[in-house]
Amino acid sequence: MKRILQVYIIILLAFTGGCGMNSEQGNGRENQESLPETRAFKDEFTREFIKSTKEPEEGYYTFESKTKGYTMLFPENGKISIGDYEQIDTDYEALSFAEKIDQENVTYFITINYQEAPHAKNTSMFTKQLSAATGYSGEYTPYKLDDKTIHYGEYADSESGLYFYNAYIVSNKSDKGIRFVFSGRCIDKPKSCQPSPSVIKDRIKRVTESIKF
Repeated sequence: MKRILQVYIIILLAFTGGCGMNSEQGNGRENQESLPETRAFKDEFTREFIKSTKEPEEGYYTFESKTKGYTMLFPENGKISIGDYEQIDTDYEALSFAEKIDQENVTYFITINYQEAPHAKNTSMFTKQLSAATGYSGEYTPYKLDDKTIHYGEYADSESGLYFYNAYIVSNKSDKGIRFVFSGRCIDKPKSCQPSPSVIKDRIKRVTESIKF
């Protein structure tokens, strides 16, 4: 777990800093004042992935991969790291984003690796890769939805105040899969940390279950 803690702290520090402002992507140049006052739209790079200023659910926009291989809900105050982004044609995409929720005293970081390949349905291989990358030693629980199956494992470290959630999300209808890693913690540990792990998990499920391949 020491490895996970070190990686999490380094990544979280990398996300501190300002956010850029530019014109909205889409139908020409729009007045910046017309854009929502959210971190996702204030950050120029993050805004490239957001389909519309409309919120399909309160507090979320629709994210569209540059590979055109998947969409998902994206938190209105999330920011995608331009330095961590990688894309290979329409077959592979890696990205990471963070969000700080001051009113809930919680900050979290998410990494996503998407690929389309014949071996994408090899869930055993990809869950092992997730475990090796994060230091997770537990089991993965699968649950099937109409269009995808989610294999997840979770771990809470009460001493550090960290909560981890690994998932491999595989399409039931195509050769597409996503490795998903969530790391969350209290911003100010002495304060009461809200939401509770069950509420955090509900937040994660909202994003993972919204993924459409």
